[in-house]
Amino acid sequence: MNFTGLGPYKWKYKTDRPLTEDERRNRLDKEHTASREPNDDLSVIRINSTYVELVDRWYADKGHAVIYGVIGLSPSLTIALMSMSAISGIGDSWGVFLIWIAISLMVCFCFTFSYLIYFEAFRKTHYPIRLNRKNRMVYAFKPDGNIIKASWDDLFIHKASSKPPLSEKDYDIRAHVLDADGETVRETFTLAMPHSGAEERLLDLWEYIRRYMEDENGVKKNHKLTQFCWPIGERREGLRYSIIGGFSPAAIAPYLVQLPFCPYFALITWGRLIAMYTSRVPRWPEGIEAECRISDNDPYQKDWRDNGKLSFERKTVPVIGFVIGSIILVAAITWTVTSIIDAM
Repeated sequence: MNFTGLGPYKWKYKTDRPLTEDERRNRLDKEHTASREPNDDLSVIRINSTYVELVDRWYADKGHAVIYGVIGLSPSLTIALMSMSAISGIGDSWGVFLIWIAISLMVCFCFTFSYLIYFEAFRKTHYPIRLNRKNRMVYAFKPDGNIIKASWDDLFIHKASSKPPLSEKDYDIRAHVLDADGETVRETFTLAMPHSGAEERLLDLWEYIRRYMEDENGVKKNHKLTQFCWPIGERREGLRYSIIGGFSPAAIAPYLVQLPFCPYFALITWGRLIAMYTSRVPRWPEGIEAECRISDNDPYQKDWRDNGKLSFERKTVPVIGFVIGSIILVAAITWTVTSIIDAM
């Protein structure tokens, strides 16, 4: 998972700085067509004549941080507790000192992996971005709970990339709120990100957004193009959509290719469920909702209730994979725990 913008330190967006040459070179033009094949790329929560609401850059990978954190926390906590229980049986002061060193190290690991879990759990289920076509405003939830409110026309938008450890580069559409000098970056957020983070899909997604905000018939065109909306506008996504989200990276592969990876994607799905059901659904303030009020007879309203029938590959195959993967995981965990107990 790419934590850029979500966590502190090296993952935090850098602000209070001048624009870089790379950002200027990769600036995205709001006035001209960027792609002949615009695509929402599984990014939409809802769309209507007033606004389109998109998921955040971390939504597609939701569950990874929880699982990686749990995998690291479990042995660290176990070793720390076992070491503490063994201290009383050791008479050698040097041995006791070494054990306390080990315990201290494991406690540090526990805090680190617990914080990794906190990247996704006990926070917001997602951090939506809303683009209002009528008043030309953009609203974006930040991970710290605050909301960025900026003029679409004033935003500096560019193609950006970031590289998580042990992975390929991810690409996203990044937006800067600039100071009055037009040079200094005061706020930064990711406006949208291709579901896979692939560079070749970025301009298609950008054109979907640009067309909605700039094209006279952008609402009509995007309403027709949008075939899938995430059911998270007022609630958590639920088990079925968590499975669809967790297994979405495998959906493009043939069934037999997916099968060996079922335990992995089932594990990520369980992490996604933990993240979702320990977090709160974000709520827009009343003032923003008032600015984004839509007409009751708006012919271009669309959300998850309007999703067409999902294909067998998108709906049924992930459920089968989740069940098979979960059974394998339970068997593997049971065997591991039993083996450890027998060895003690």
